[in-house]
Amino acid sequence: MKKILLAAALMGGILDFHPAEEVVPWLEGSRATLSVWGQPAPAPSLTLLQMSDLHGDAENLARVVEFKQAYGGYIEDAIHLGDAVYCYWDDPNPWDEVKGAEKILNTVGNHDCWKGHLLWAQSNRPYDATAEEAYSLIMEGKDKSAPFIDNWGVVSPGRGLCYYYKDYKQQNIRLIVLDCMHYDPAQDKWFTYVLEDAAAKGLTVVGAQHYPAWSGLDKIPGGFSDMDLDIPVMTSPSHLDTPGGPQMECMADEAFTRVDRFIEAGGIFACWLSGHTHLDFIGHIPGHSRQLQIIADKAGAKDGYMQEARTRGTRLQDAFNLVTINTSRGTLFVKRIGCDRDQYMRSKSYFTYNYLTGKVIVNE
Repeated sequence: MKKILLAAALMGGILDFHPAEEVVPWLEGSRATLSVWGQPAPAPSLTLLQMSDLHGDAENLARVVEFKQAYGGYIEDAIHLGDAVYCYWDDPNPWDEVKGAEKILNTVGNHDCWKGHLLWAQSNRPYDATAEEAYSLIMEGKDKSAPFIDNWGVVSPGRGLCYYYKDYKQQNIRLIVLDCMHYDPAQDKWFTYVLEDAAAKGLTVVGAQHYPAWSGLDKIPGGFSDMDLDIPVMTSPSHLDTPGGPQMECMADEAFTRVDRFIEAGGIFACWLSGHTHLDFIGHIPGHSRQLQIIADKAGAKDGYMQEARTRGTRLQDAFNLVTINTSRGTLFVKRIGCDRDQYMRSKSYFTYNYLTGKVIVNE
């Protein structure tokens, strides 16, 4: 009898664990705008669903699609931050398998560019899929007549390039998504222009890419930052000074320098959204202290390579964030959906941050 009851308990769908009476109050509260007497009505808030590192877990992708559809009146977009495939570039892309996933934004991770099954031991550049090959896999999918990217409402510099931006005009926010695997002078120039254009239009900027910063992270203590581990500092801050050389597992420092200049010119920057580590981290980027980076835990539970228990059919199966940028308050809200305790049972439920002052408000 106990085994039967346990089996029944492990059959829950994602909405069973995250019902409207739990999710909607948080969404409404985080999105509530601050009106000022005699001033024009403030811009509405923007909520993004942040996930990363599915690693071939089509079931968890389907659960995210179900969640997004259920709360679509509050969540403008879902974005996956790289490593969609299980391990190698020629593995199946879950976006080709899950109906509704075509509307979820995606970007390129290192495993999405890992072509050779033994290449790591044979080359100093193991992630060797070209930008065009990565685009074909991640941005287009199998059906080239109906590319995924056509559903995203983004502005891309051209076919075969895995970076783009999307403006949320009502919210006065621009999301800029970079390709950390192929960050070259052309992408750097494009990024500089897109930031300058955002400043001219008075848009708050959110950046996104797979890799974290080369310089590690000044972690903000709490459940959203791993207690024992740090993001290792990479040996080279630049990808642009060694064209064709090894692809370091970090974002080119030039991108963060561009954002510093954007901020110095009066631009408003909310945060970076990233993945890759299979662990949660939130903190400021050393050398770029006005830039907050939010690194998401591993969304896939198909394989191991995460520190928490991730039991299928329970609340622990999923791990993604709801991130709300509230421009009327200058605040950023993060809520964990799914696995909300780390390996030491510390809570990672909420994080609230004022991106105008750089101060943490709530971290629990």
